[in-house]
Amino acid sequence: MRWRRGGFWATLCLMAWATSFAGEEQAEEKRVRIATLYDYPPYGFYVEGQGSPISEVVVPPGSNTSGFRGYSWDIVRESFHSQGYTVELVITHWARAIANVKQGNADLLYPTGINRERQAYFSYSESPVNDAAFLVYVNRATDIEWRGLASLEGKTIGMVRDYNLGDEWNGYEGISKYPLNSIEQGFRMLQRERLDGFAGYETIWDKVLQQMGLQGQFDKLPEFGASREYVAGLKSNPGTEQRLRDFDAGLQAIKASGEYQRIVEAWR
Repeated sequence: MRWRRGGFWATLCLMAWATSFAGEEQAEEKRVRIATLYDYPPYGFYVEGQGSPISEVVVPPGSNTSGFRGYSWDIVRESFHSQGYTVELVITHWARAIANVKQGNADLLYPTGINRERQAYFSYSESPVNDAAFLVYVNRATDIEWRGLASLEGKTIGMVRDYNLGDEWNGYEGISKYPLNSIEQGFRMLQRERLDGFAGYETIWDKVLQQMGLQGQFDKLPEFGASREYVAGLKSNPGTEQRLRDFDAGLQAIKASGEYQRIVEAWR
């Protein structure tokens, strides 16, 4: 009986140790919750018919989402996975993605351009995830003669709500800036001549025009600015700086391994 009691207590101790070890392993699991937008091809978008535009998905190392794709998503995912992170991806429209981070419902946000307003509350990764060139799309019969943003004086120019078009654009008050909910909405309104122009990012806007079957229907005014876009998080969030450092370290790791170049080539 004494031996059995000893065996019983040994079993209890072993079970307690195993439970404690499992708890420590679980506590050490690295997770990052990231918000992004769903209608930003080729940097982030849903494959048609393969997912809801607004969703949340958990993506452990070595895995991917079933329907969400994109160049920037590949860069962000592989960089964090290389550092052992499981990514909790929140896919929504841009205004809600920003709100998720500001309200503490997400740790990070991408792809995020830099302007003076955002620099007041966001910290950014050292490495960008993509570039964006700013320009205005117009109907071919436009009477606008380009001489910089001054040529848009008194015009109604559409822009997607909360998108970054640079400090010069933000500070120019002579333009009637019409907020839109999506890129497609902007082109439909321009097509119906309810806007004098539609400001945005050349690579993404051209891709959406292709998807809409409207290539070549509009003219482009010359570029008025550009921005690299980054991973960002709130300065007031104590975990932001470490997560951004881990992203940057992960990006260097996938460059060293050749994974980064594979992603670049896959999206050419």
